Parts: sequence; structure tokens; C-alpha cells
Amino acid sequence: MHTRFVVGLVFALSVKPLIAVAESKVDYSAELIASYSEADKRIQVGNRFATFRSGGAGFRVEAEHDKYGMLYGSLGFGYSPNETASFSGSNLSGPASSIFYGAGYRYDYQLNQRYKLIFSTDMVVHDIAGDLEGEVRGSPAVAEITSDISMQDMTLALRYSVTRDFHVSLGAGTRKWKLDALADGTINTVIDATSQVSVEGQDPLQYIGFEFDISNVPVEAYFRRSSLDADNSVTVHEIEIQVLFTNF
Repeated sequence: MHTRFVVGLVFALSVKPLIAVAESKVDYSAELIASYSEADKRIQVGNRFATFRSGGAGFRVEAEHDKYGMLYGSLGFGYSPNETASFSGSNLSGPASSIFYGAGYRYDYQLNQRYKLIFSTDMVVHDIAGDLEGEVRGSPAVAEITSDISMQDMTLALRYSVTRDFHVSLGAGTRKWKLDALADGTINTVIDATSQVSVEGQDPLQYIGFEFDISNVPVEAYFRRSSLDADNSVTVHEIEIQVLFTNF
């Protein structure tokens, strides 16, 4: 995953000189982003369970070509004061921090003055780590947890311009996802134990988006809903906010 991110970053940095040679119009911008997603219940794999939850805040950099669409990359950080994880049959809890990064592509096709089709594909990876504690069969336990969550979306949306400054998008597509979670710790400071869950799949995704201005600052808000099917079926709800930071 880290290799894909580095390759994507190098490619994004090389876009500006390549486009300049082609003498095409490109708009560059940076946005503040914040997102949060959570499943309505824990994912079950056999007799093990894992929480599907991620979020954070950071920056997104965009390069939009007037003919060929938009490339973008994102980087951010997150913190949760109370994460839980299944460990040796019991639940441990504690704070956890995360880093997320991703890249994507978007292409808009104008149908008329009010309607356009939007094709987009992107991938986001969340690396989460934390030190949790609790009890296992009445004995104190501590564990270091790491969790990698990756989500690759491909969607097609219809965007409608209600007014010049207010737009609504309805989209649908698929989400390819993967969760790797590991808890490594000790019970009663003596017994070493490890609990691991790994699961992946590809399931439907739907979203609604709103674009509007607040004090002449462009804002975008997206609400997404997807299904994740493992040994049980869970529903993931996600909210993402994007606020223009600067054009350059």
C-alpha cells in the first residue's frame, strides 16, 4: 500500500511540468478535508470480531485539467480517545491514533447547463495504532493494536445545479475494501497472546453530495453508505467535508 502511495505522489508531482508542455489549462488547489466512517456493528470472521471505524482531518491537493479531468491526493491524521478491540475473547479499550493517505481521479461530462455526469475512482488507506487495556477472564491485560483499512471506490454520479452556487449529486458504484487487524499483548504480565483478523470484499456504494458557498468559500459535503459482507453483513455510514483552502 505504501508503494502505491509513493508512486501516486511522484506521479502527481510530475503532472504540472507535463501539462505545461502541452500548453493546456490546469487549475491547482488545496482543500481542508475531514471524514469519518463507521460500521453499524462489528465485522465477524469466524469466532473473531473487528471494528470497522476510521476518520481524521488533513489536506487534499488537486490538479484539474480543462479536458482530461482531475487528479488529487490526500494526507491526514486522526485520533480516537476510546477504541475497542477483541482480544482473547474479551474487549479491550483505550486511545488510538491514525494516519490516512490516498489518491484518485475524477472526470466531469457536461450534459447541459444544469446537469453533468461525474465519474470518479479513488483509494484511501487508514493505518491505525493504539495501546489498549482491560481484563481477560478476570486478569489484567494490555495489547498493542494495529489496523489497516483500505477502501477503493469507483462511482458514477449525476450532478444537478440548483443555482449557480448550490449543486446536488447522486451517485452509486462499488467499494473494494480490506481490513487487517492485529492485537498483540500480554495477560497478567505473563501470558503472551495474539489475536488477528483479516477480511476483504467488494460491495455496493451509494452517496449524496452537496456543493455550496459559506462566506464565498466553496464547501463540499458527502454522505456515503456502503455494505460490507463477511461472515455477517454490516452497513457503513460515512461523512466527508471539503473546504477550499487556496488556489495556486
